[in-house]
Amino acid sequence: MNCSSTKLSWLALAGAFLAMPALAGDDQLNVGMANNRNVLPGFIVPSSISAKYYDGITDDLLTAGLGKTGLQSAVAPVVSDPLDVSQLRRLAIYTNYRALVDPNPAGGYGTLYGPNVTNAGVITSSEGKIPGWEYIAVVDDGSGRQNVTVMVQIPDSFDPDNACVVTATSSGSRGVYGAISAVGEWSLKQACAVAYTDKGSGNGLDDLQANLVNLIEGQLTDAAVAGKNSLFTANLTDAQRAAFNAAWPNRVAYKHAHSQQNPKRTGAPTRCRRSCSRFTSSTKSSARPLPRVESASRLIGRTPWSSRRAPPTEAARRYTQPSRISTI
Repeated sequence: MNCSSTKLSWLALAGAFLAMPALAGDDQLNVGMANNRNVLPGFIVPSSISAKYYDGITDDLLTAGLGKTGLQSAVAPVVSDPLDVSQLRRLAIYTNYRALVDPNPAGGYGTLYGPNVTNAGVITSSEGKIPGWEYIAVVDDGSGRQNVTVMVQIPDSFDPDNACVVTATSSGSRGVYGAISAVGEWSLKQACAVAYTDKGSGNGLDDLQANLVNLIEGQLTDAAVAGKNSLFTANLTDAQRAAFNAAWPNRVAYKHAHSQQNPKRTGAPTRCRRSCSRFTSSTKSSARPLPRVESASRLIGRTPWSSRRAPPTEAARRYTQPSRISTI
């Protein structure tokens, strides 16, 4: 799967989730479009879909319930149960948020930017928790070898009559939450749905010695049990794995380095236009106005300083600069 088709996939997924039939008969998932239902795109693996609502109190879309204070803390959230998806998600959001944004007050966190600062630059007493729906799924050709992670976050503030979708592609080997602070925060505050993807190069670890792999939401399990549902399993037969372990014990394989996939190979400058076209096609059955689709690069170019009274300080300019590499 190439970069262009991957971007087409998650934008179409966003369109489908904004207008698709409600899961389990719950019309809340239609986000106001229950009478204009759509068909789930064929490239989505139906069994991979996870749909969860976060109330903005105990858990939320932006901070995983940690709020501005929790994200600022140098103490990472504890994972007491490695099979607890909510704990894994909280740690992933904590790590990815801090990886691209300086969480120190001296750098401007909490005053120039952060969950408690509005897009207009107003400092609030809020913890910045944002309620809404989060959908996660994978794009695959049926082989289980691609499993590109895609995610759509739809805040409660999303207005179908003035809809917008912002694309948020993770950088490098980051997982699907990789752009949550650099792109997701502004977008969710702007009442936009956010379409994320790990572009096929996100985190996926295969412990070759123990034969353990990650599932799509981070849980570690036996590779044979995971089957096609693993985020990444090295393309080795049992005999090849045994021979490799005998020669080089205690090694791991990593998706970005060892998947034998190259999702960026045929990326083209026209992919955004093609994505928008596919998105329009997937949502054309809706009677409501079509969402406008924005790329992160365009949005970052005009935010967050356009409405500020004073020019940004050097600390503020560091807002969009990577501070360190994420491990989640």
